[in-house]
Amino acid sequence: MSRRILDEAARLFYEDGFPATSVRKITAACGVTAGSLYNHYESKEEVLYAILKRAYEDSEGMLEEGLLRGGDRADRQLAELVRELTLFHTERRVEGLVARTEWRHLPAEQAKEILDAQRRIRRIFERTLERGLAAGLFRLSDPRASRPAQVDVVAKAILDMCINAGQWFRPEGAVSARDLADQYSFLALQLVGAGPPDA
Repeated sequence: MSRRILDEAARLFYEDGFPATSVRKITAACGVTAGSLYNHYESKEEVLYAILKRAYEDSEGMLEEGLLRGGDRADRQLAELVRELTLFHTERRVEGLVARTEWRHLPAEQAKEILDAQRRIRRIFERTLERGLAAGLFRLSDPRASRPAQVDVVAKAILDMCINAGQWFRPEGAVSARDLADQYSFLALQLVGAGPPDA
């Protein structure tokens, strides 16, 4: 029941926005009473927090698995990180979009937890880029520029690419989620001046 509440609430928050979604709308979509919802969550804000907490915990777990699959080479790790994050935001696009936009409606303490999760994810990418630079696998310098691109800027660019896929991706489209994840992995490696990781 708890999962159903979160799934239906996420859909409503995505379609109508958090402020316009009432507890009554959520319970009607789930086919339960308000009392049943309050057995699981104290408020609409608690429902939103649970959705976002689940989304960030799952995406962080996927990224950790990707790092392990990448072994000890930063180029393989980056390819796996991009693949995992793109898959999350295409296969679970509603959750991803709600997590991106609706966290501002949380109480301050819970909002801080979500922002901390966002920072942890960004730091995973930054550390991978730093390892790749140290190993000579990545190149962020441009001969035409006065200085190389900053690691945090490159990390944000890659994150934006993966996360924003959820805004336009459609499962019924010409490109599958996995094909897109593979393409984005290739593009991310090009962005940092690396070749295919098995080359």
